[in-house]
Amino acid sequence: MPLTHQRSAPLKEITTNAAADLTTTDSVIYQIVVSNKTGGAVTFTVLDKASSPKSLLTATSIGANTTYVIAFPEGVWMTGGIRWVASAAASLDCEVYGTYKG
Repeated sequence: MPLTHQRSAPLKEITTNAAADLTTTDSVIYQIVVSNKTGGAVTFTVLDKASSPKSLLTATSIGANTTYVIAFPEGVWMTGGIRWVASAAASLDCEVYGTYKG
């Protein structure tokens, strides 16, 4: 069953570029924008915070001076929250748009 784009209570919008734990409760991701502002490739991973984490993106290589816009039109359910890690986090600017229970 596809997830709805309806944004009704008790969901709250995620609009952040903070590294590591973005949310710590069930969430839905609709879009990720990630930009590598350096001259070398950086790997980027996005996963949920379930006891056995689901990887949405696994060690995805973000090329030097490259920006990716990754859209999930129906949304992707992330159990327990959202976490992202990078091989050189200071090299990336990242914006995640989604919703979470809160």
